[in-house]
Amino acid sequence: MSQEPAHRSLPPARSPVYLVLLWPDEAGHWEGRIKDARTGVEHPFSTLEELLSWLENHKEQRRLQ
Repeated sequence: MSQEPAHRSLPPARSPVYLVLLWPDEAGHWEGRIKDARTGVEHPFSTLEELLSWLENHKEQRRLQ
């Protein structure tokens, strides 16, 4: 009996891929880094609001290109 390949939700070709690393700071709030998987460039953030703002701004910039 042959197995079917596992279905993976991969982004469309040429779409940006970001890794988001999160960890709690000393006060128990979230902080982390966004890493561009293609270029390796990292963007630090200190609040979840900052992360969401960066993602929204980046999405808007790509839409305008």
